[in-house]
Amino acid sequence: MPRRRPPQPKYQAHQLIKLFPATFTSSEIAKRFRVDSQTVRRWRNPDTNFSSWEADRYAIKLGKHPSEIWVDWFDWYDR
Repeated sequence: MPRRRPPQPKYQAHQLIKLFPATFTSSEIAKRFRVDSQTVRRWRNPDTNFSSWEADRYAIKLGKHPSEIWVDWFDWYDR
């Protein structure tokens, strides 16, 4: 029987949004990430998660390592 892959980690999208001042609109944030403003509004929901690939891509666009945004970044890899 093949081994099952462990579930991949998920990172809350709203943690990324919290890096921006409260005065920033969804449209302003969307321009930064080159996504639709509706996407950013969805990211504000605490139930919206990024895969590790998405989290990495968006962190890099801010000049950061994902572990600077999601403090549990390395927890999954240390298992």
